[in-house]
Amino acid sequence: MQELDHRIVAWMSGLDWPVVTPVMKLASTIGRGALVFLAIALVLAVVRRRPAIAIATLVAVLVSQLAYNAMKHTIDRPRPSVTYADVHPLIAVPNSPAMPSGHAWEAFAAATVIAAAAPRLRVPVFGLAALIGVSRVYLGVHYPSDVLVGAAGGVLTGLVTVDIWRRLGARRVRPDA
Repeated sequence: MQELDHRIVAWMSGLDWPVVTPVMKLASTIGRGALVFLAIALVLAVVRRRPAIAIATLVAVLVSQLAYNAMKHTIDRPRPSVTYADVHPLIAVPNSPAMPSGHAWEAFAAATVIAAAAPRLRVPVFGLAALIGVSRVYLGVHYPSDVLVGAAGGVLTGLVTVDIWRRLGARRVRPDA
């Protein structure tokens, strides 16, 4: 698996295509802290007059940060360019360990919550989350497996958040017996 991870990130980070690279840098930038998803959730919450959408998305992002940071420091996997000379990062290499991708974890957690609140947005928000994840490999700062683990962790975090959100909402609606 490590060899495949290495080959993919070395190939992708060596592309540096004139049109694609700025798009990937933008995707990575707007993916930091899941800010783009928090903005989407806030707009959705205002339009639908349901502040719980923004709150649940924020909770999913905060829980994601705790989870992936704990996992990063437990696994302590070096970034691709630290390990391999043929990986050429196209942005500054973060000081934190590589596994899992925090960008992917946050993006997929937030996308899962937003998709549960607004199923019509499912394809665009998961497409954006995927773009953010791929950007991290293209830019040479993550292995593909870092992104896959981050995406899986994010979806799980989002599903748990949605489940708790729905359970709390169901309790509020029930009349006292």
